[in-house]
Amino acid sequence: MMPAQIHRPLGARLLLLLFIGILALGALPPRAASAALSQSELDNTIVQFSRGYFQRTALGSLQKVVPQPKLPDKAGAVQLGPIGLLKQWTDSPFDLKKSLTLMGATAVGNRVYVIGGSTWNATSQTYQSVAEVWSAAVNQVTGAFIEDWQPEPALIKVQGSNQSAYGLSPAVAEINSPAVTSVPVTGGGGFIYVIGGNTSQPSSTVDFSSFGVRIGIVGVDGRITGWMIGPSLPTSQPGSPNLQLGAQAASAQSITINGTTYVYVIGGMRKYRAGTGASIRSISEAMKAVFYAKVGADGQLLKPSTGTFGWDTLADLPVQGAPGLYSATSVADHYEVTLGGASQDVLFVVGGQTSPGDPQGSPPTSPTYSSLAYRALINANGSLAWDTTWQGTLPQTRHGLGGATYRGSLYMVGGIPDGGSEPDQGVLTSYVEDTMKLHQFNEQLPPDIQGGGTNFLKSNALRFPRAFHGTAIVPTSGTVVGSAFIYVFGGRGDTTDLNKEDDNGSTSVFYGLIGGSEDTASTGYAADAWYFSKPYDINYTGAQVQEVSWATLIDRSTADPDIEMWYRISSAGNCSNPGWSEADWKRLDGSADSHYSGDGQNSTGVGNLAARCLQYRAHLLTNNYKVTPALLNVSITIVVPGNPDLNLKSFSGRYNTNTQAFLGLNVVIQNVNIANPNQTLPANFEQGGSFFVDLCIYGPNPSSWPAPTLPMSDANHQCSKVFADLNKNLFPAKAAYLIPDAAWKDTLTEQPVDIKKYFKDPGTYKVIVATDSYDLIGEGASGEGNNVSVAQTVTVTSLGWQVLIPIARH
Repeated sequence: MMPAQIHRPLGARLLLLLFIGILALGALPPRAASAALSQSELDNTIVQFSRGYFQRTALGSLQKVVPQPKLPDKAGAVQLGPIGLLKQWTDSPFDLKKSLTLMGATAVGNRVYVIGGSTWNATSQTYQSVAEVWSAAVNQVTGAFIEDWQPEPALIKVQGSNQSAYGLSPAVAEINSPAVTSVPVTGGGGFIYVIGGNTSQPSSTVDFSSFGVRIGIVGVDGRITGWMIGPSLPTSQPGSPNLQLGAQAASAQSITINGTTYVYVIGGMRKYRAGTGASIRSISEAMKAVFYAKVGADGQLLKPSTGTFGWDTLADLPVQGAPGLYSATSVADHYEVTLGGASQDVLFVVGGQTSPGDPQGSPPTSPTYSSLAYRALINANGSLAWDTTWQGTLPQTRHGLGGATYRGSLYMVGGIPDGGSEPDQGVLTSYVEDTMKLHQFNEQLPPDIQGGGTNFLKSNALRFPRAFHGTAIVPTSGTVVGSAFIYVFGGRGDTTDLNKEDDNGSTSVFYGLIGGSEDTASTGYAADAWYFSKPYDINYTGAQVQEVSWATLIDRSTADPDIEMWYRISSAGNCSNPGWSEADWKRLDGSADSHYSGDGQNSTGVGNLAARCLQYRAHLLTNNYKVTPALLNVSITIVVPGNPDLNLKSFSGRYNTNTQAFLGLNVVIQNVNIANPNQTLPANFEQGGSFFVDLCIYGPNPSSWPAPTLPMSDANHQCSKVFADLNKNLFPAKAAYLIPDAAWKDTLTEQPVDIKKYFKDPGTYKVIVATDSYDLIGEGASGEGNNVSVAQTVTVTSLGWQVLIPIARH
């Protein structure tokens, strides 16, 4: 018998069954009498791979027919991360509600926010700061906006300075050039931090840098429920520690380390008034100062040193030959240092302006700009250790840019190059190597790509020239190829081009897909990269890992790519805290030559290792940046103590309570390991599908009732009269199932049949129940021994039928 959903003549069914049996025997080693074997899929689809940790790797949609597969391959793969520049940008149908520049921007969940900024007043021919906050939700599959911009509660008024020249009151809400970052909260929502910025008192033409801090409270729906005041930045005028100044155009970042989240404010410019009487003038100074605070449970900012309200001061930015840095961009992320190292959190500060210049000074000075990338290692307590021996370089100086980091790569968009006054369409990218340094590009680059000999590639691929714009990043849903969407909001355009609408700010919104829209044809892939799976809970007590298998797509016709696979195991009861270390990794070798993986199916036996938790990592390598290997799927073979055990739980005839006429059978099959109930495994443990229950029916008044010898077959049904085809999924461990009357089929015709057909004459009948009659489930020695029941007795005096009478409504 074959599953009822497949209809074939008996001869064809027999051949197919024998073929499947031969394949199964050839693919699996013999089962132990008290254990079951299972090929367990770890990762095979885009969604499954997306649950891991990517470092310079990216998702792919490859699907390949793998020779002699352990698992049928599905659409989804891991490959080297593209280092190509984002070429494809999409315009949003929802523009900003007014032209803006110098605003803050961030994202929480699938919602993006634009905060404050400057807007051009055509009547007065001046820029005016705003306190408005807008948000919109985006689709994490397509990146498209799913709604128009929604107004959020405006920024609250805060005091921005204690310098008497500006007046201590009233407080001001309007702000431009703030440092903005956000912190998500598990379960949804989070906090938005709007730090410092440039402001002025009402009716005043004097602007200054603010020390005010505002904290937005984001609900689980992504909407801002309100604002609270955070601790002021501890900036001060040189020589006047009691005279607190602010910071504008600073950079802000947040990162969580060992369960504690920290917010950093880096550099910036302080603008204040100095002198008296006719000699009073505005001073603008670049800053090196770095402050940090930890995020409390309510979102408030606390000193890491004491846990009290406020900021702590860290070592200055290592800017040499200049007073400070502002209008730069910073990114921070967690990176895995592999092959004997330890994980590391790193912060990079890229580009910016080092001095505003002073044309009225004595002597006059010109503005200066940075083409450097500074690196700080983040310590376990959140403090920063600036690297004074290594600095990355850009192809040119660049300030007023936006930036983001994701899965080991850095993306920089827009900005003003070469110390000029006009922005360009620059898109820059780099990636972080295992040394925690940015890759240096020494490859032969196409003519339209800059960056050879520096740490960033650059092309003019942005939709429009932009500077002083907003930038935010939203991860994809994990169901599509690509890792995140990067958004560009507003900003100033090139005043010398034909587009005059963005000369003083823009309403434009456009976005690109990271990990899916890069120009890999020109710039290719990272030289090597890592993928770390999530920890897997094997979820069976006493389980042993017998083999690790992985399928690949590796083309060595023009290059020599490879995939180096590693695994580690733990017997911890909680796989969210398995207690393993870097030293626990063990390398696998699936290739007979000098490589670690061959094209197609790879597998390595690991010797029946006791394990509850397992994690694997893949090191992808290539010697040609135009060629990437791909990891298609990963599975493990596990041996688990115990077995499924399908057997008869109860049997009885069903009768009319008044006439005692025979109506049918109550046959209850259970999955209970009789030898050891606590070692019962699901019926589908080894593989899905179905199995058969056959009834041998003798009578009426039989003189003998010989039991069948299992397994039955299509060539020899033995004594079977009827059978039921039952899905294995109906039988998890210790489950019981009553076979419905409609499930019974005639053994010879394989057509549904009324069970009463076999009990039409009065008398006593004997029924033997054969469970898993074709031996399609490995049940161990004891389980196989109870598949044939003792003879059950059914007494029939007359036949009856249940008639359902419709209920008439009057």
